[in-house]
Amino acid sequence: MSRTTHRVIRDRAVCRAHGIAGVLVRPAAGADTAVVVIGGSEGGMHERDAVALAEEGFAALALAYFGAAGVPRMLLDVPLEYFSRAIDLLEAQGFAPGSIGLLGGSRGGEAALLVGSRDERVGSVVSVVGSGVVTAGIDYDVGRLDRILRSSGPAWTVDGEPLPFLPYAVTQEFQEAIERHDPIALRDGFAPLPTDSGELERVSIPVERIRGGVLLVAAGDDQMWDSPAYHQVAADRLADHPFPWANVVLDSVGHLIAGPPGHIATSQGPGPGVTFRFGGDPVLTAHARRETWARTMGFLRYTLPRDDPA
Repeated sequence: MSRTTHRVIRDRAVCRAHGIAGVLVRPAAGADTAVVVIGGSEGGMHERDAVALAEEGFAALALAYFGAAGVPRMLLDVPLEYFSRAIDLLEAQGFAPGSIGLLGGSRGGEAALLVGSRDERVGSVVSVVGSGVVTAGIDYDVGRLDRILRSSGPAWTVDGEPLPFLPYAVTQEFQEAIERHDPIALRDGFAPLPTDSGELERVSIPVERIRGGVLLVAAGDDQMWDSPAYHQVAADRLADHPFPWANVVLDSVGHLIAGPPGHIATSQGPGPGVTFRFGGDPVLTAHARRETWARTMGFLRYTLPRDDPA
């Protein structure tokens, strides 16, 4: 059943009818362009982000892909075809190929780049603290962080086959920090990027296939993962991209810059049996979040075609 707020219309029924878990939020005045909102490793559905996009004039589909009713409990073996069903829905709602964008934060940024590289209907991709390499899945059921990292499997599949990924790596130093209950920088739990070009190619996302604009925004002091380095892999592949693209690294800010303004930035937060370090100065990170949202809105407006009246 649809319900109307002062400025937007929310519709969950249309998502259920297309076999996806989500909510479609539209401006009451209508929209020419649409954006799929893809969250990160927290799972669930980012409805607040979709509402904020609708208030900016976009139709927005907050898509849950794990950690919600009707989708897998964990970020494991998630089929990329599921995201294409979300684009199918938007096409059925009258949004033309090329007028559909993807906006993802953290693991959602990785997903957005993956989906954009495989679906020619996508006209713009924004990855905030995301990754140009495929990373490992997350099974929260196994318990504490070190057990999760040691038991990791593939996050994504295509045609039922897992995509190769950059693995986690639990060093003795990392393990001892967990045992001491120190705040943990999750970025230290990832294996280094491969130095061998063939191995790097194997886990890299072919972002050069995206048929539209690409905006990469990384946090210079990201302690959750090395978003500057992971986005640089994507930027290197975009060097000759025929569409607008940018790779932005914001200095001295932490991981929590994805999403609309209003979130209270902190330097630490809870994880599975640990306390995570997010990095960055909280005040600078809050400012960077506002800057990133404004930059994202501008980029989406620039790269997604609109049927403006003459």
